[in-house]
Amino acid sequence: CRRTTARATPTPFPTPQRYHVPMTDLLLDATRALLGTLGGLVLALLSIASTRSLGRRLVPNDSRRFELASWAFYLFLAAAIYVVFALREAGWMRLELAGLVGYTALAWFGVRRPRLLALGWLLHAGWDAIVHADAPGTLVPDWYRWACLGYDFVAAVHLARLGAPRR
Repeated sequence: CRRTTARATPTPFPTPQRYHVPMTDLLLDATRALLGTLGGLVLALLSIASTRSLGRRLVPNDSRRFELASWAFYLFLAAAIYVVFALREAGWMRLELAGLVGYTALAWFGVRRPRLLALGWLLHAGWDAIVHADAPGTLVPDWYRWACLGYDFVAAVHLARLGAPRR
């Protein structure tokens, strides 16, 4: 007696897990970029308000200098975070350390020259947009890149206004 086994006939259509819809990927990427950038903008505005308020409370006679020193420290931290990210991905450490040195110098001199500090934040936005544009997701999460870009741009504009000659 010979047993016959039923064979599954192949379906002409791929299973739903195999569909690749580029438009959906594009929409998801655009949504991540938009939400990340908006999150960065909101965080930057909150940082401006809280740093300004704290400066007025702690150093009422020289709150502007407190604010500049705080933003210089924030720039150092923004660059240092990428060094920590580089610990997870081989080949990026040298570049991130070079960035840390450059941004630390701009932060140091920017305390006395706010436009240098604004330039540092603007360059850091470029660092996010250009240097990390093709970085693997294991180095920098996509949402973080966009949030940092929004934050950096608002910080640069704020510091450029803070460094503008007073009338």
